[in-house]
This record gives sequence, structure tokens and C-alpha cells, in this order.
Amino acid sequence: MTNESDSLRRLSLIFNDRALKSSPRLLILLSLSMNRKLRFTELSKLTGLAKGSLGNHLMKLSSSGYITIIEYSFFSSKRTTIKITEKGFETVRKYISAVNELELEYKKEKNSTFSGDKTP
Repeated sequence: MTNESDSLRRLSLIFNDRALKSSPRLLILLSLSMNRKLRFTELSKLTGLAKGSLGNHLMKLSSSGYITIIEYSFFSSKRTTIKITEKGFETVRKYISAVNELELEYKKEKNSTFSGDKTP
């Protein structure tokens, strides 16, 4: 099996999880992996998702163990903070690693094509 096949297989395993079959949920995880935790309003601005849509995506990610949702009162208003879990962070790490490997394979193939190497 080639490195490319390994990378695609790993990506396939990640996307077989129903919670990650949505690009907004992947975007949420990527945003949280860079920040570790974000308030609901910050995450809404970063992702461009409306409150209702974001809330639905967060519930799916939370029920699958990728994030933790923390709600607390702040004076007279309710605040919500979302934290990425270790499972969520590890999934993002695997995703990024597999995508990087695919890019390296693509560049290697592209360079060998341009250099006149016809071997697969």
C-alpha cells in the first residue's frame, strides 16, 4: 500500500464518523484545536454559522465526545464556552497529518512528472 493510500484510508476512517461528515463540524474542530476553547459567540463569528446551526453542530460534536460545552451565568446573562477534548484534538491531528502526507505525495508525483520520470 502506498503512502497516498494510507493517507486516504486514514481520512476515510475519520470521515466515517457521522459527527464529522459535515464540513462545519470539521471547521469547528479546527478552530477549537487552534484555540483550545472559545466562547459560543467567538465560534459563531469564526465559523460564520448562525446561533441555531452552530448549536446543532455543537450538540453532535459534544455527544460524540469531541468537545465539551460549559454553560455558566455571568451577571444576568448566560455564557457558553466550548472546549476541544483530547479525542477532538487527536482527531484533528490525524486529519492534518493525513492531508499533509497527501500534499507531499502530490508534490513528489508532480515533480517526478515534470522531471521526465515516467515510472509510477
